[in-house]
Order: sequence, then C-alpha cells, then structure tokens
Amino acid sequence: MLANLFEASWRHAKDVELTELILQTQSPPFEKLGAFPVDTFFPAKDRMTLAMQLNNILAAPSFENWRAGQPLDIKSLLFAPDGRPRHSVFYLAHLPDVERMFFVTLLLTAVETWMRTQSGSAGLRALLYMDEMFGYLPPTANPPSKEPLLRMLKQARAFGLGLILATQNPVDVDYKGLSNAGTWFIGKLQTDQDKQRLLDGLESAAGGISRNSFDKLISSLGKRVFIMHNVHKITPVVFQTRWAMNFLPGPLTRVQIPALNELAGAQTSGQLSATGSKAASDSPGPDPVISAASAPKPSTTNRQPSEGSQTKPPIPAGLAEYFLPQNFSLPEAFQSSEMSMPATAAIEGVIYHPALLAAAQVRFLDRKYGVDTEITRAALVAAPEKRGAVRWDDFAYSGPSLDKMQTVPAASARFGALDAPLDNPKLMTGLQKNFTDWIFRSTSIKARVNQTLKVYAGPDVTQAEFMKACADTARAARDAEVEKKTTQLDKKIKTLENKKVREERELRQDQADVQNRNMEAGANLLELGASLVGLGRKKSVTTQLTKHRMAQNAKADVEESQDTITQITQELADLQQQRQQVLDEVNAAWGDVVNQNTDITINPRKTDIYVNHFGVVWMPYYLVKAGEETFELPAFGAD
Repeated sequence: MLANLFEASWRHAKDVELTELILQTQSPPFEKLGAFPVDTFFPAKDRMTLAMQLNNILAAPSFENWRAGQPLDIKSLLFAPDGRPRHSVFYLAHLPDVERMFFVTLLLTAVETWMRTQSGSAGLRALLYMDEMFGYLPPTANPPSKEPLLRMLKQARAFGLGLILATQNPVDVDYKGLSNAGTWFIGKLQTDQDKQRLLDGLESAAGGISRNSFDKLISSLGKRVFIMHNVHKITPVVFQTRWAMNFLPGPLTRVQIPALNELAGAQTSGQLSATGSKAASDSPGPDPVISAASAPKPSTTNRQPSEGSQTKPPIPAGLAEYFLPQNFSLPEAFQSSEMSMPATAAIEGVIYHPALLAAAQVRFLDRKYGVDTEITRAALVAAPEKRGAVRWDDFAYSGPSLDKMQTVPAASARFGALDAPLDNPKLMTGLQKNFTDWIFRSTSIKARVNQTLKVYAGPDVTQAEFMKACADTARAARDAEVEKKTTQLDKKIKTLENKKVREERELRQDQADVQNRNMEAGANLLELGASLVGLGRKKSVTTQLTKHRMAQNAKADVEESQDTITQITQELADLQQQRQQVLDEVNAAWGDVVNQNTDITINPRKTDIYVNHFGVVWMPYYLVKAGEETFELPAFGAD
C-alpha cells in the first residue's frame, strides 16, 4: 500500500510528507491495487489502523528530534566539499536501547547503500569503526543491525570499505562475523568461554596453526600484549601496544556534548542551515535552467489596468506563439508583488500582455575532458525596444518551467496590443540571430583537469568526486611505481632474511658443538691426569691436544657465524632504510600530483546551440478590484 502511494506521487514528480502520506493512506489517489479494488485489497478499517500507527510516529514528541539535523549522507560524512577526507563520530550513549538500535541500523544501511554505488577497488576507501559490538551482531538473535553488518563483512572489502569491530566478549559475536574477519587482534580474555569461541573461529581461519598453539599463545598474554592473526599470513604475530596516557573520565554526558562541539568547531542545526543556503547560492558553474534566485524577475509590479481587446491580435506568419500558465493564486500574486492583500480584493478577469520569449538548449561535448552536458539559457523581454535591440543579459527568464507552456489562452481573457518589434517578422528574425550569437559568446562551462593523472571531469562532477577520482588514480599509479621500484629490493631483503635464518641455525649448531668439544676436552684432561699418577688407563697427550684443537675450531666457527649474522643484519637494515626512502619519495611525488588541478573553459559550437523557443509569449495578469481601485497583478511566476 505504502509503496503504491509513493509511486503514485513520484510519478507526478511530487514529494510526500509524512502528514500527506497519512491522509493518502485513508483516501488513496487510485482505485485499484493490482487486479482488486483498494477496499478489497486493503479495507478501510485496516487502512485507518495503519494511518493511526503512522500518526503515532508523527505525534510522538521524541520523534521530532529525528526529523531535524544534518541529513545522513555518507558521502558528505566521509569527504568535505573540497574533496578532503574527514572522520565522523556518532555518540549513542545518551540514547535508549530502542533508539540506539534504530540509529545504528539506519547508519549501517546508509553506509551499505553508499558502498554499492562505488566501483570495485583493491585499496581502502573508507573505514567503519564500531566499538562495543555487544547486541548488534549476536550469535542467536537477529536484530535489524545484524544483516547489514554481515553483508558488509562479506562484501565490503570488494568496494574498498574496511570494518573494525571491537568487543570485550567474542562469545557475543556471531561466528559468521568472526569467520569473515580478515585480521584479528586478540588480547587477554577473562573467560574460557570467550577463548573457546575465538579458538573455534581461528581453527577454521588459521589454516596450518593448531588449536593448541593458539590456546597457549592466548593464555600467555599479559597486559597490553596482543596476538595479530592475518588470514594472508601463515603464522600469528605477538606484539605489545605503545604506552598511552588516558585519564579515563568515563563516557560523555549529554551536557558535555555542546562543549565538545564548541571545542571541535562544530555547528548547530541553525548554523548548518544558514551556511548551507549560502553555500548553495555561492556554488560555481551554470545551472541546467537559470533559477529565479540568480535571475532578475520580469516586470511583476502592479500595473494600471488597460482595457485590452477580446480579440487576440494576429501573430506574423512563421512566428511561434506561447501562453504562460496562470500558476499564481490571488494571494500569491499579491505576495509576489510585495503588496498586502485587502480583504475586499477580487479577480475581475484576466488580461494577456505580449512579450518576447527566447530559449535555447546548449550542448557541450568534449570527450577528452569527459564533458557531455546540456544547459538551458532563456530570456523573457517584457517590453523590447521598438528598433529591435535587446541586452539579453538583463532579461534572464525566471517564470514557470518552459515545458508547462500552454497553447491556448484562458477563457474570456482579454489581450493587450501587439507592438514592434513583435509584429515585424524581419526584426524578429534579426533578434533570433542576435540571441544565438549572444548564447555563443556568453555561454561556457568549466571542466576540471589533472593533466599528469589524465583525470578529467565536467560540471556534472562535484569537486569532491573529482578529487576522489584523482586520489584513486594517483594511488593506483603510486602502488604500481612502488612495486616496480621495490621489487629488486624486496628480493634482496628476502634473500638476506633467508641467509640470516640459515646462519642463525648454523650458529646454534656451532654453539652446541663448542659445548660438546669443551666437555670432551675437559673429560680427556681428567683421564690424562689420572693416568699420569697411575690411577687409570694411560692416556696420550696427543689425544688431549687434538681435543683442544677441535674445541678451538668449533669456537672459531661460532665467532665466524656471529660475524656473518652481524654483517647480514646491517645489510638488511641498510636495505630496509633504502626501501623506506623509496616509499617516502614516491608518496611525496604522487601526493603533489593529486593537487595539480586546473580549470578548463569549454565553449559551445554554434551547431550545438538549438533554439527551441523563440516568439511571442502572452503573459497573464489578473484584473483585481479592491474597493474603488482596479489594477493588474501578474498571474505567473517561478515554480
């Protein structure tokens, strides 16, 4: 039912407010749903129940807060208007459980929707960090937040979206979520149940590492010591976090949030509205149709009444004729003319006055710069000079939409006189040519260009989208250059690491050999001494010298291995420093390239200017009588 109500309104290009939706639920603007009448498909009693439920949302005082504030636009939360990345923190401690789940689900759904509008990427575009996962991804229940979280855990990496989920109790997280995590950071666990849940997930994700090995590692962790397990690595890594200072004052209270906003320079809703409207009015680039806010209005002040004629003056052959619609009510006509409406004001009739209307579609096509767009330039000249000269810049059109032009006048209307140049075909032909030349001379658009990256964008692409495209291209080029410049270094580093492992293994063997040789030499020396005093079997001095020489050789082998390991370690450090220097140079170079952007002015070709409206347009005015006074008010205006 609701889907059909939305579709019916959107089909007529109308927005649907909640109040209007409630009223339409009771009295739908259509007679059938599918093959059945509305009353059969959804009886009036049931529709009233639905309307009451919707009205409860509208009437609830606590719901008013959810209808105000900044829109939940993920793109604007991730990137500033100039394309710079930004971070956004959502504070939920002040919300009750139901509203907290409501918002988290809305946020996750919005992030997922934004994610699916992105192209595939092997790099990281954005990061969603969520602390205290308890209750949002449970192993048994299915809260609304669970489905979008699971989908993003499975699919988000393909779109360049990363997730960091933190919890103190892994047993409270669904195993499907754990199994889809690519990197695990495991600290000291308080309960064996939590440890067993993690071991279940690690056993399936770790591959060659046994459950007992992970069990021993986790059990031996101290404070601020963690295990990092990456599914792309064979073995886990044990590391200790840096020392950090935190006064731990506890969660913020509601009264502290305004102070935090002030410290961060955040704006209130009122400030956002004011700056938002200013930013909109200051936005660069041409509009598809010149708006009323940026164009002077035609003469809409009240006019002294003219008698007019019931017969419409004839239009010269070959000249187009249009009628502006009466889209103003009488109160709107007074408001547009900035007049107060007397209580006795009444419409006596309608009178049309002629004017010159000119409009053209201008297409800009430049495949090199990625430009393929159209704009409309239009002008309405209420009283053109009789000699046929017009300064088109002074008469930008701001009336009703051009597609709402009518072909017939209102019934019983009167008409004003048709004067030069509107009744002169030759002058009108010259004006049309002059209008086309003005469009050609004065119309242009800006394209954004980064020549180094070969990234181009037309006016349809925002600054943030262009900067993001430049950053993505630069990142890909940087990664390719890094891979090219570090391939040989990585091979050398890998060779030295393998050599170091072999030398360390030989060192351990040599050290064991030294220990054995020393023990043999000592034992042989004791036997030699015993034989010299006649207490044992005679031992040769030569044997003792041999044992001593072998022990010295083993000791020399140990020293040689230690020297080799020291040399390899130094070479590895030099290579790592050289590799980091290459990375720093490449990053700095491509970071500068991203900001090497310029604006290119693109002008239209004359063949791309199509004059789709040019001729006489009849402008409707109300004949208004208020007391003893009669005057004219415009019956038309910007939509």
